[in-house]
Amino acid sequence: MNFDKFFSDSIINLPPSPIRELLKVSQKPGIISLAGGNPSPDTFPVWEIKLCFEKVIEEKAKRILQYSPTEGLPELIESVQELSIKDGINCEKENILITSGSQQGMDLVCKVLLDPGDEVIVELPSYPGSLHTLRSYRAKLIGIPVDSEGLDVEMLDDILKEKAKKGRMPKFIYTIPTFQNPSGVTLSEERRKKIIEIAKKYEILIVEDDPYSKLRYSGDFVKPIKTYDDEGLVVYLNSFSKIFCPGVRVAWIIASKEIIRKMVIAKQGMDLHTSSLNQAIIAEFLKQGKLYPHIEKIIPYYREKRDAMVWAINEYFKERIYFTNPEGGFFTWITLKEEKDTKNEVLKAIEKGVVYVPGISFGIGEEKGLKSSMRLSFATVDVESIKKGVKILSEIF
Repeated sequence: MNFDKFFSDSIINLPPSPIRELLKVSQKPGIISLAGGNPSPDTFPVWEIKLCFEKVIEEKAKRILQYSPTEGLPELIESVQELSIKDGINCEKENILITSGSQQGMDLVCKVLLDPGDEVIVELPSYPGSLHTLRSYRAKLIGIPVDSEGLDVEMLDDILKEKAKKGRMPKFIYTIPTFQNPSGVTLSEERRKKIIEIAKKYEILIVEDDPYSKLRYSGDFVKPIKTYDDEGLVVYLNSFSKIFCPGVRVAWIIASKEIIRKMVIAKQGMDLHTSSLNQAIIAEFLKQGKLYPHIEKIIPYYREKRDAMVWAINEYFKERIYFTNPEGGFFTWITLKEEKDTKNEVLKAIEKGVVYVPGISFGIGEEKGLKSSMRLSFATVDVESIKKGVKILSEIF
């Protein structure tokens, strides 16, 4: 039977995630994977999770093994509120929704805000997972380049000025402002204030995706864009995946009460609620004050890997490339000075035992500026393998 006749137009025209496909290759024995953006399993607080699990099962089993509110467990919402206030985000409990990972958060953003054909502004390069979600809702994507200080806000202003003249504004701006995936750059404080000014001027929403900001290895803390928002224009996404562990699939959204109410209705048609058990484990972990000591423990671990990758790139690629020296997160972004499509060398790299993600995977079309680039992740690979993998890539290119 030809099953194509059963599929929706949206799914027929939706390509698979390029990174998820590459991850299949990275699981092969002997492959040095500089491709995935996963946190290292070595950082998972396994013993603490076990203790928290035992405690909540012993004390709260009947409640947490039952259905729970769509909005999230009250104790976790309270802890998320406390975390957010520490970061400078003033919010009430009614501004918070617990989600099954940030990917669900992005899906809820699209489900609540987008109609087919609506325009959305994204960074170039940008995270393929969110681009994938946007495409599934048939959004028209407008790309704005990222430089060493993040999103080009002057170009953003120019584009929105033209859109305003035509009377059709994009629905929102999607940005990963801190240790951006894939570029590793951080939007400067000056530009964060400017993007809020722009959002106010054109009455456009900002979707701020912020999973990496607590993983800072050097430099000074930069406040989230949401901290400058006094009109509810920023929809803020964050997650426990990178700072706790991704398997629990627990994240959160902070937004205006009006937007959160619509998201709650949409989530009721998705999964009813995020796993009560997983929420309870994280809530207990937070209640015991374990999160910040845990982060302090894993930062030196990741810093060593970051430093090893930066050293290896300087040592082996030398003057043949431009690259990001990230202050945090999991990624560096390499751009070859010689014009060469990095996609064409993926198979050769795999044959030699290393895998990376070509730059074109982070675009919205065939952007020429991304073809000579690639994303490398240092998060899950040991120091010697990082050096070896970078050396192999330097020889290939």
